[in-house]
Amino acid sequence: MLAVLVDLACYYTVLTLLAEDFDTFVSHEAFAKTISFLCGMVVTYSLNKLWTWKKKDKSKSRLVKFAGLYGFSLFINVFTNSTLLYLLEEYKDLLNLPYKYFIAFIGATCASAALNFLGQKFWVFKDEGVPHDEEDLFG
Repeated sequence: MLAVLVDLACYYTVLTLLAEDFDTFVSHEAFAKTISFLCGMVVTYSLNKLWTWKKKDKSKSRLVKFAGLYGFSLFINVFTNSTLLYLLEEYKDLLNLPYKYFIAFIGATCASAALNFLGQKFWVFKDEGVPHDEEDLFG
């Protein structure tokens, strides 16, 4: 939750600071979402490594896996956010819906959070070399 709050605070801050005509190679919304996601990613790695997955070692391969997972997740997050904003602004039935940026943020966060959790559990922070026999599972 802390990483999501950092992400949301950074998203709001960058959106507020950037003018809507900032659009260069990406929209100001996509730029803001990228920056905010990266800020949340730093918090996520730090807290998940030590608290959620209880890993105290310094594994470079884990960091590389995490960066790869979050690189893909960043694409999913920004794509989902941009797609939802487009849908919320282009369809007549949704034009008067309040809090469009927040709705897009929540949708993007849910999509990438599911991917991130599964990727961390089964790939990045997966216990290596732990025997999986019947006694370990039920003993």
